[in-house]
Amino acid sequence: MKLSDRRLAQRFRLNIPLYIRAWKSHAPEQKVESINVSECGAYFETDSPPREGSIVQIRLDMPNEITGNPTAEWRCTGKVTRIELVNSSLHLLGVSIRFDYYEVCRPENSLADLSLSSTH
Repeated sequence: MKLSDRRLAQRFRLNIPLYIRAWKSHAPEQKVESINVSECGAYFETDSPPREGSIVQIRLDMPNEITGNPTAEWRCTGKVTRIELVNSSLHLLGVSIRFDYYEVCRPENSLADLSLSSTH
């Protein structure tokens, strides 16, 4: 088995919105739709991809099918690991992103957040 065929986490074929922009940029986010997602990364198609090797910020609502927890917004920093031609007639390129870091944004009114805020 080639190294590229091994996966760190199971991929799920889910079409969910991803909001992407260059790392530390204030430019508007680009909205794309995932083809597949895992806890370690995402794959999507676009006609205006970031550069391979670049660092990007991604926001997405990570579904409970992947984490086993209620859907929550993840804010990730990741690296574009691969770009491949998907459909030359539509100028679509497939983009793989590996998540290097993420934060889970919990709903403001969760019991855990309420108990933490009352102790400070």
